[in-house]
Amino acid sequence: MPVFYRLELMHIDAPSACENPWDEKRRQDELTYTATWGSYFNPHAENESVAGWQRGLEHNPLVGMRALTFIQSNSTRGVLAFRGTDLNTSQSSGQADTCADAFLQLDLKHSLPPWCNQFTLHQLDYLSRALEFAERIVGAYPSIHWLYTGHSLGAALAQLVAAQRGASAATFSAPALKPLLPRLQNPTLRTWGAVTFYDQYDPLRFTALNELWNANCTWHRSSAPTGCHECEERIIDMHSDVCEECFMKAHIFKNYLELVLSGKRPDCHQRHVHDPFLV
Repeated sequence: MPVFYRLELMHIDAPSACENPWDEKRRQDELTYTATWGSYFNPHAENESVAGWQRGLEHNPLVGMRALTFIQSNSTRGVLAFRGTDLNTSQSSGQADTCADAFLQLDLKHSLPPWCNQFTLHQLDYLSRALEFAERIVGAYPSIHWLYTGHSLGAALAQLVAAQRGASAATFSAPALKPLLPRLQNPTLRTWGAVTFYDQYDPLRFTALNELWNANCTWHRSSAPTGCHECEERIIDMHSDVCEECFMKAHIFKNYLELVLSGKRPDCHQRHVHDPFLV
């Protein structure tokens, strides 16, 4: 494994034991960052799991899409958690994630930025690798019912895989998803079988407005982080100083760790279908 490099943006002291299902998803998503190759890798977390869950197959290449599986003891429940973007672009992990983000969003008729040429298209096509891995784990664990989860880029992969497989997803801060639907074949869009949780001021929540098929829930704040009001008041430009500042306060996974650990429940729209996986 590479030398452990932890960004202050990701670090938070959190208990290992999970007291509720939301905290389980939070902890499973956290391990996709700390137990896989990349800037956030922590050797102490490499083989960790969540209380009551066993680690299963994983997809953890040096460069590319990364995902972990968790199987609940004495049940038929499983969770496939996809890792989000490594923001440290000084290393190959973050560089590949940045290019994979662009690859996912771009029409294939367009080209990627030239510096992405150091990676193969196979490495950068995270969605295809995610779909393949989901198929692999279904074959490996035929009795398990899977829930898909992730944060940011991981949330996009989880929601798309769930739609392709007609399964459930519970994710944190998914980007606009409807523009990505052409990459799937005959997806099943489940309004309340898939839920995304947002910080009220997360810029991705603004850009995902009216671009989701799934339900969404929002944690509200008493005040806006620095830059977020200014970012929201204009067309969202993630390269602007105010939106970058807001992003670092309201989008990064550390923020969602703190929201879950706060015990506050997000506000959700009226629910039409009861899905016990998402309570």
